[in-house]
Amino acid sequence: MAAVQLPRVAWRRVLPVLAVLAALLEATAGRYGYHRDELYFLVASHHLAWGYADQPPLVPVLIRLETAVLGDSVRALRTLPLLLALCTALLAALCARELAGLDEPRSRRAQLLAALATAASAMALVGGHLFVTSGVDLCVWALLLWLVLRWLRTRDDRLWLLAGLAAGAGLLVNNLVALLAFALVLSAAAVGPRAVFRSPLLYAGAVIALLLWAPDLIWQWRHHWPQLTMARRISSNSQRVQLLPFQFEASFPLLWIAGWWALSRRQEFTGYRMLAVGYPVTLVLVLLTGGKPYYATGWAPLLLSAGSVATVDWLWRADRARTARHTGAVLLAAVLGVVFSLVEVVAALPVLPVSAYHVVQPLNGENGETVGWPELTATVAGVYRALPSAADRSSAILIAENYGEAGALDHYGRPLGLPAPYADHNGYADFGTPSGDGPSILVGFDPADLTGYWGSCAPAARIDNGRGLDNQEQHKQVLVCRNRLLPWRVLWKRLLHYS
Repeated sequence: MAAVQLPRVAWRRVLPVLAVLAALLEATAGRYGYHRDELYFLVASHHLAWGYADQPPLVPVLIRLETAVLGDSVRALRTLPLLLALCTALLAALCARELAGLDEPRSRRAQLLAALATAASAMALVGGHLFVTSGVDLCVWALLLWLVLRWLRTRDDRLWLLAGLAAGAGLLVNNLVALLAFALVLSAAAVGPRAVFRSPLLYAGAVIALLLWAPDLIWQWRHHWPQLTMARRISSNSQRVQLLPFQFEASFPLLWIAGWWALSRRQEFTGYRMLAVGYPVTLVLVLLTGGKPYYATGWAPLLLSAGSVATVDWLWRADRARTARHTGAVLLAAVLGVVFSLVEVVAALPVLPVSAYHVVQPLNGENGETVGWPELTATVAGVYRALPSAADRSSAILIAENYGEAGALDHYGRPLGLPAPYADHNGYADFGTPSGDGPSILVGFDPADLTGYWGSCAPAARIDNGRGLDNQEQHKQVLVCRNRLLPWRVLWKRLLHYS
């Protein structure tokens, strides 16, 4: 496929979309509070390592750099996710530009629609609001798929070096980039173009990616591959039936289905068949490995871009432009698009007051996990201050059931005089092991799970976020346990858990 000079990027149409997205994300960035993952990453940013039991090393590094410059407020923490969401929407427009060809009006319209659809999708809105690995991963997948798309059009092998850099950086954020790479290799082997395997720069790019990934791989090897243990845990709890429904919820379903169909069937997209095959291959790999439903949503910007080209062609077909039926279909599609966008925005972002959040909580429970952390910490501080003696308080050991609780106790508990918390959950378990024989304040544990570990465990308080919001922490207990029955090194191994 010979390289041609494409029409220019439609900046005048795309930039207003990015500006609206930036304004929306900025306006909601400081509402509610930190997400449990963000609280964990804040602590991890002060325990920098080449790897962690539940993630590669780059996100804590990024948060360490961001907070050093902007501070650690909720709004400041979400600056980088906002920028990455803008990048993702822009990459969708660039994918549409690649697919739309030489027709400049067609290209401008497709770029605008692709940017709009991506910016208004739940995956980009959630990823742009919360600093979680999936938001960074979405941008990396969009970048890699754009580079592959561009190579399929131009056959410029130098693009594989850029892809190697992007993949290597992505692998330091989330190992799911390896899933995408494997799916693309399988697809190219199945339907071509097999000429890709004859490019020396493809293998050079792979070497670059592996070299960038190597520090995390070495760390995992030296620590007996804890991420594999965590992957098995995720697989054992997998809800595979949610995989396909989640694809429909995460972005505009009619548009991405149209995009996949266009890549699969349209003659002008024959050279892009490996991308049409790559998406279902990724879904199959997620099903086989028991991955989480969102693992395949990185394909959405590309599919929305292809769907945008197909939609533009349908809307501007000369033989339909003057028919009443066509006009009615266009109006219906526009109304559905607006309604879907509004639902996505209200569900993905903390637009509603906390008191009304339960209305959209079934669509997106993540914002519910940003509520109640100061109240949780205040409750634990009350239990700590109620210990009967100064000796008890000076020797007390604070243990949280999960990393979100521990991160909240670390962040909000310091001004309240709480001791540093421990959590035997995922990577947080490596941040320290308890010692000493003082009373243990356990947060979030089920007393039945502690049988045989302490001589006594008495309920001291129950967590209440004060908003009546049912999230993971609501109504959990705070226990005071005494007379530990096992050495800490044994007890810590038994409490260790992944999720």
